[in-house]
Amino acid sequence: MTFKKTKEQLSQLLDEADIRVIALSGKWGTGKTHLIDELRTSHPKAKRAIYISLFGLSSIDQLKRKLIEAAVPMSDSHGGTFDSIKELFKVGFKVASEHYKALAALSDVNLLMMAPVVLRNSLLIVDDIERKHETLGIDEVLGFIDEYSKQFETRFILILNDDQLGVAHKQSWQTLHEKVIDQGLKLTTAPDEAFGIAISLSPSSFQGALKQAALTCGLTNIRIIRQVIKVANRILGTQPMDEAIVARVIPSIVLFSAIHYRGLNDGPDVQFALNIGSSFDWAAYERKKKSESTEEDIRADGWRLLIQELNIRGCDEFETVLVEFLESGLFESSRIDAIIERYKSEHENLQAREAAQQFLFKEFWDHHLSNAQILAEAAIFPKIAHMLDPYVITQLEEVLLELDGGAFVGQEMIKAWIEAFRARTNAVEVTDDNPFNRPLHPLIKAEFDQHNRSVQANATIVDAVRTIQNGGWNTKEELILKRATASDFENAIRTMDIADLQGFMRRMIDMRSNKDTYEKHFGMATDHFMDACKAIAADTSSTRLAKLIGKLIEKTIAAEQGPAPAGEEVE
Repeated sequence: MTFKKTKEQLSQLLDEADIRVIALSGKWGTGKTHLIDELRTSHPKAKRAIYISLFGLSSIDQLKRKLIEAAVPMSDSHGGTFDSIKELFKVGFKVASEHYKALAALSDVNLLMMAPVVLRNSLLIVDDIERKHETLGIDEVLGFIDEYSKQFETRFILILNDDQLGVAHKQSWQTLHEKVIDQGLKLTTAPDEAFGIAISLSPSSFQGALKQAALTCGLTNIRIIRQVIKVANRILGTQPMDEAIVARVIPSIVLFSAIHYRGLNDGPDVQFALNIGSSFDWAAYERKKKSESTEEDIRADGWRLLIQELNIRGCDEFETVLVEFLESGLFESSRIDAIIERYKSEHENLQAREAAQQFLFKEFWDHHLSNAQILAEAAIFPKIAHMLDPYVITQLEEVLLELDGGAFVGQEMIKAWIEAFRARTNAVEVTDDNPFNRPLHPLIKAEFDQHNRSVQANATIVDAVRTIQNGGWNTKEELILKRATASDFENAIRTMDIADLQGFMRRMIDMRSNKDTYEKHFGMATDHFMDACKAIAADTSSTRLAKLIGKLIEKTIAAEQGPAPAGEEVE
C-alpha cells in the first residue's frame, strides 16, 4: 500500500473506537516514522499520542517507566490526571520543565503503579518492535498490550521493520499479529513518494535530475535517498550548473551513492559500475550466443540495462573521486572543480562542433533557406572558431566563399582561429599526418609552418636529449643534434639545471657507447659531446665541475682507448 493510501487508512482506523491495536509494518527507511509524524500533526487523536521505542528495552517494567516518562510532557492534554497523581503520592510536582526531575524522585514501585492511571484512554505508538532486547519475551509484550487495551481502553500503533526480523523474531511477530492485533497495514512507499518526502526534508537545487535518476534506480528508502541528496549537494554545491553537466554527473552520484548505502535491490557492485563501458565480457557473450547464459550473466545484463537507462556511458576521474569520497568521507573540492570545468569546456566544444555540422547540413540540403538566413546562422562561427579543428574551419570557409557576403564572415573566422591558436600554443611542434588528406586553409598551414620553424629555432640541445631520453625523437631532434657544435654542448653542460644534468649526461654517454647506432641519426653529435666534456674536465677554473665531468667520462674514454699494449701505461 502506498504512502498516501496507508496514511488515509491509518487515519480512518483511528476513528474506529473498536480498533484497539494497529500494526504498521514495512521495510526499513520507507517512511513509517515520517507517516506517524504527519499523522500526529493532522489527526486529533494522534496529536495526544505517546511515542516510545522498544530499542534495547529488556523488561516490561522498563517499558512502563519509559511510557510514563514520555507521558509527562503530555500532562496538559490529560486534563486533571496528573493533579490527582500529585495529590495521591504527595510528590509535589513543580512546573513542566521539572517533570523529569520529579519522576526521578519517585520510587520504582510508586512510578509503575501510576502506569494504569497515566496510560488509560491513551494512544501509545510503540516503535522498533524488532529491536527489543532478547530478554524481553514476546509473551510479556503480548500480555501488556492485551491487558491495557482491554482493561484500560488503551490503544496501540505498533511499528516495525519487517525486513529486519530474524527467523525467531518473525515467529514472535506472527504470534503477536495473530493474538492481539486488530488491523495490520503494510507500507510499501512508491519511489516517487519516497523521493518527494526525502527532497522535502533535504532540499537540493538539482531536484529534477536527482528525481529522474532515483526513480530509474527504483529507490524507495527515504533515508538512503536523503543520503544521496546530501552527497550531491556536498560535491556540487549550490551554484547553477549547465543542464548537460548536471546530466553527466547526477546519474553517477545517485548510482554510486545507492550502491554504497545499499539502496539498490540486487544492484551491481562498485567495481562493475566503474568498469562499465571500458571492457567487454567476451566469455559471457559466447555463452549467450550458445544460449548458455549463467544466472550471473543474466544479473549482469540487468545491471548494464540499469546503467544504460541512467545514461552512464562510461566512467572517468569523476567517478573515481566520487567513490573515494563515499568510502573515506574525505572531500577534495579542488579536484571536483577541475573535473567540472573540464566537462564544461568539453561540452562547449561539443556544441560548437554540432553547430558546424548542422550548418553544413542545412547549407547543402535545406533549399528553403535563403542566402540571408544561411549567413545569419554562420555569424556565430567567428565567436566559436577557437573550439573547432582547422579542417572544419577550412570546410566552413570554403562554403562561405560561395555565398554572397560570406567571404567576410569566412575571413573573420580564419582570423579568429589563428589568433586563438597563437594564444594557446607552446613550444611544441604541430604534428598532424592528416591521413585522410583533408584540405587545410593556406593561412592556417602557413601559421603551422611558421610555428614549427620557431619551435625548431628555439629548441635546445637539452630539449632534444630530454625527448630522446623519454623514448623517441623525430626530425627536429635529429637536426638539433646534427648542427650542435662542441661549444654548444659545453655551454649546455655548464648552464643547464642540476635536475637535468644527471639524465642528460647518462643519455649522452649511453649514445656515445653505442655510437654506431646513433651516428646515422645524429651525425657527429657524440664526438662533439666528448670534446666538450674533455674541455670542461681540463678547465682548472671550474674545479668541481671539471672533477665531476672527468669522473663521468673516465670509463668511456678508457673503453674507447682499449687495453694498453704490453709494457705501456695508459696516461
